[in-house]
Amino acid sequence: MSLQPPLEGLADYRLRERTRIVLALADFRKEWQQTVKGRSLLKVESPVGLLLNDIADRLELTLQERHVVLGGKLINEVDSLMEERVSKRLPL
Repeated sequence: MSLQPPLEGLADYRLRERTRIVLALADFRKEWQQTVKGRSLLKVESPVGLLLNDIADRLELTLQERHVVLGGKLINEVDSLMEERVSKRLPL
């Protein structure tokens, strides 16, 4: 058992929820490692907004939590990008 105190703001999480968060983030890292095929994750360039959105997805944040984490502007930008990607894939 760790003697390190929980991060401020996370003290209200039960251990089970903290474990879920840690495992979700670990899976996210592993997915990135597979994507870059063993290259260093420190050398990967990626849009930070999409990265934050992916983290919010992994943590299964509510709409209110997503708004706090991402902010309204970024949510709108991500939504627009996703709509654009879907419309490009749909046959005319």
